Order: sequence, then structure tokens, then C-alpha cells
Amino acid sequence: MPSSYEYGTFANYSPRGRSELSVRSRGTCGGIKAGRINIIESAIPHLNNPVSAILQPFLAPDVTFIPIPRSAPLKDDALWPGRVICDVLHAHGFGREVQPYLERVQAVTRSSSAPAADRPLYTEHMETIQANVPLFPPEKITLVDDVLTMGRTCFACAELLRQACPQAEIRIFAMIRTQGLQENIERIVDPAIGIIVGYPSGKTHRDP
Repeated sequence: MPSSYEYGTFANYSPRGRSELSVRSRGTCGGIKAGRINIIESAIPHLNNPVSAILQPFLAPDVTFIPIPRSAPLKDDALWPGRVICDVLHAHGFGREVQPYLERVQAVTRSSSAPAADRPLYTEHMETIQANVPLFPPEKITLVDDVLTMGRTCFACAELLRQACPQAEIRIFAMIRTQGLQENIERIVDPAIGIIVGYPSGKTHRDP
């Protein structure tokens, strides 16, 4: 039976839509991917608003945030958007701690710059990421990323952590999700939850 993990996202963007809002959403997405703290911090009032209550399990005070690695091993002083998001969220009272337990040890093709057919399978991500989990791992984990597209990297990280922390509750949170099948969007701030399913083929399905 396929494995699955619950995900939550704060906002969404349209990669190809031509409406004013869709174009603006790409700017927001770009700011998040660039680790711009002011853009990330602009989400805080919304995350504290009842409209974001569905995200509470992902950001609760007893959750350990684990940033999802980039597509290549991290160089000194390199930007790590997932870590920046974790640090900003924690600085504003979300989560219990931030722990970089996952490390990319070999580069893979960047999903954002590759056609869908050429993007790495989650099995490839699992082979190129190392989990360095302590003897007494956290009980509740939220994996944190900048942008959620197909969910293969997130799923791979969740599978690795499930192997290392079989008793832990594992969820996935991304600041913004891609609405690739929808030309234009109706709003940018749009908290939502869903499921990412992984298949033996190495592919994933994100719903919605």
C-alpha cells in the first residue's frame, strides 16, 4: 500500500497565469525562494489569524522543525530557504526548536528548472540525503520547505525520518504551493492542507 504524509501550505501561486494576482503570486514565490525575511515575516499575522487554524498541528509549540535540504550539498554561507523559514517561524513563537537533521550529500537535478518528466524520483532523493538523527529523536516533526510542487523531495525526507524515528508524527509544511494545473489563482494567502502519496515507481501524487 502506498505511503502518504499530510502537508500544509500557507499560500499558493500560479506559474503561468496572466492575471495581475497570478503575476504577483510569482513575485511572492520568488521572494520566499530567495529567503527574503521580510516576505516570510509578512505571513506571521496571517498564521496567527483563525483563517490559518488548520495549520496549527504543523506549527504547534511541541513540534520540531526540520528544514528540507536543497538540491545540492550546502556550501558555507549558502542560502538555505527551508532553514530561513524555520528560523523565522521559531523566532515568532512557532514550533519548539529547529534541528537540521537532514543533509544533502550528493546533488540532484533541481526540480524547479527541469521538465516534469526529468525531475528526480523520490527514491533518488532518498539515496542522496542523509538523516543524522539523535539517539532520542523528537516525537513530533514538521518538515519545512519553501515551495511545494510535486512533493517528491518532501516525501523522500519524510520516508527517511520515518525509518530513523518510527514513533514520530511526521508532517510537511511549505510556505507556498504550486497551482500548476490552474491558470490563474483567486488569492495568494490561502492556507490549505492535503496529502502527498508515494508510489513504488518513485513518483508522488499531491492531493490537492
